[in-house]
Amino acid sequence: MLFSSFIRPTALVLAAASVAAAETLPWEREPLPPAVVRAALQPDWVFCEEVCDWRKPVANIFRPLVRDCATAREAALTIASQMTAATGVYYSMERRKANMNALEALREKKVSCTGQSVLLVCALRSVGIPARAVWVFTWNHLPGNHTWAEAWIDGGWRMIEFNEKAFNTPWVMENIGMLDARNPMQRVYAVGGPDAGAVIPFQVPTGRSLTVEDVTARYQQWSREWYEQAGLPPDCQRLMVDVRERQETPRTVELVDARGTVVSRALLPTLRDDVRRCATLLLPRSGRYYLKTDSDTIEVTATEAPVRIIRLPR
Repeated sequence: MLFSSFIRPTALVLAAASVAAAETLPWEREPLPPAVVRAALQPDWVFCEEVCDWRKPVANIFRPLVRDCATAREAALTIASQMTAATGVYYSMERRKANMNALEALREKKVSCTGQSVLLVCALRSVGIPARAVWVFTWNHLPGNHTWAEAWIDGGWRMIEFNEKAFNTPWVMENIGMLDARNPMQRVYAVGGPDAGAVIPFQVPTGRSLTVEDVTARYQQWSREWYEQAGLPPDCQRLMVDVRERQETPRTVELVDARGTVVSRALLPTLRDDVRRCATLLLPRSGRYYLKTDSDTIEVTATEAPVRIIRLPR
């Protein structure tokens, strides 16, 4: 999206939030798109947490941490990589509730991935870096969901996580590659943003509507690039095959082409295997192919995603 005008956010945001900065950080002197400032720098809330006056206490922790950083990119990675070290906050299933705000997280220390992401977004905003929360309702092959953060760096959004040292966290990229985007519960959403429009039925404090931007396509592209960098051939899709009725003894699944030539083969998971284990095959992105077991033959076609999961009936 192109923006027709730009604004400098520092005085508007930090002064309004009663944060008396001793010095202006280098990236705070650079103009930002107004829509990004409104959606990802000005708000005092991040997701579905209660609003609190977090700016000064959070800034007191993180502005000194990035004082010597030359760029927003360097500052964002410095903050993300030192979240637990700087605050003592860590992920725990023993947290009191999932949707803690930044002050609750700083006080209670044990948080969910949502609590981590809220605190990380607030930390980034406290040093003048636009940030927002992103999430998926449910994974494809694993129970549960996940929330992470995005930071506006070098004119675009970058995926970043609590305690990570780089953008595009590998385990998230891997699991995003397995999502089925045809399922609305497996699409990826960001809070607010220039293209926000849909309203998600989260339970949020009274008077707040949570508008979101569907960012599934961007994350699918990032995930595909991650898989290719990790060794997946660009002309192939990773095919993960599970069986709804697993058996005690191992069985083979084969991928064959239209002439019956075996392209790839693997052992199907059994009753003794971890529930997350699948047979892994390489499916070429062009041509007609079939999955064959001792009981079934089905035609399969590659999709745009880096990974496709198929569950055979038996």
